Amino acid sequence: MKHSLGGFLKQRRIEKNLTQKDLAKLLFVSESTISKWENGVANPDITMVPKLSQILGVSEHELITASIDSAERQEKVQAKKWRTLSFTWSLFFYISYILALIPCFICDLAINKSLTWFWIVLSALLLAFTFTNLPKIIKRYKLILLPFSMYSALCLLLGVCCIYSKGNWFWIPTLSVLLVLLIIFVPIYIAKYKIFAKIRKYNDFVSIGVSFVMLNLLLAMINCFTAKNGYSTTFWWLKTALPIVFAIYVELNILICVRFLRINGFTKTSIILMLTSLLLYVPPMFYKSKNPNVQKEINDINILKANFSSWDLESVCANNIHLIIFLTIIAVGLAFLITGLIVSRCKKKK
Repeated sequence: MKHSLGGFLKQRRIEKNLTQKDLAKLLFVSESTISKWENGVANPDITMVPKLSQILGVSEHELITASIDSAERQEKVQAKKWRTLSFTWSLFFYISYILALIPCFICDLAINKSLTWFWIVLSALLLAFTFTNLPKIIKRYKLILLPFSMYSALCLLLGVCCIYSKGNWFWIPTLSVLLVLLIIFVPIYIAKYKIFAKIRKYNDFVSIGVSFVMLNLLLAMINCFTAKNGYSTTFWWLKTALPIVFAIYVELNILICVRFLRINGFTKTSIILMLTSLLLYVPPMFYKSKNPNVQKEINDINILKANFSSWDLESVCANNIHLIIFLTIIAVGLAFLITGLIVSRCKKKK
């Protein structure tokens, strides 16, 4: 409820159990001055507002407007509750980490006479810390520092586990996670930060190119690992994986180029659908592999081998299903194409 300034001062003074004389002493003014304020004969000097609002327990805005801002007070209460909850949340994890580390430290020393698996626990808790507490600590550049910190902590954990198990697999999981991070964050960084302004127009091409390089690095590393440990006797990355990944890379770039065409969305959708079906199902018609397992997979998606009169064999059934998918995509693409042509024609008439 809104009052006159004098009435508001009197109400707040009474609520604070202050007499006019008490308030006058706190403000170093005469009692008659307080009386003039409350009777509307005079108003407090602007220099008195901060001290007066502090004594009466109101904000300067509430004092000037002579009303209690319930919404603002509710926001302050909610903010205080949130700060308390946030502090409790952080404190809970700090205490939990300490309670987990101390017993592990003691047990590892007591059982093994040295620190062995304790380092795994420590690095695991450090990784957990980057998810639970670090986001509150980092105030600026979170989009860069948080993923980097989490990835670094994960690499530390994997490295400790690799050393503890005496393995040689460290690079495979770390590069796999790095590939996922690059796929997610490279397009965001290019779109967000000014340093990439010159290549922002080609964000899609650059992002796919980075992912292509990273994926091939990962596959080459997996190939080296499998060959070194006797799981594979051939360098399959260069002969099989690289051509397949490169073909997919080219196909994706072709599809991205469609968005630069000056045509309506229906026609673009039609082109993308038809290109997708062609790029997916035409290469298996001609590609041959010396690896029988790979060739079997290729044969299963070869739509030329479809036979709707027979659904008994597993391979023929797979060919039939893929042909149905191919024809469905083409039909949907034609529907979008017709719609796009109609829309384009109507715009030209207008």
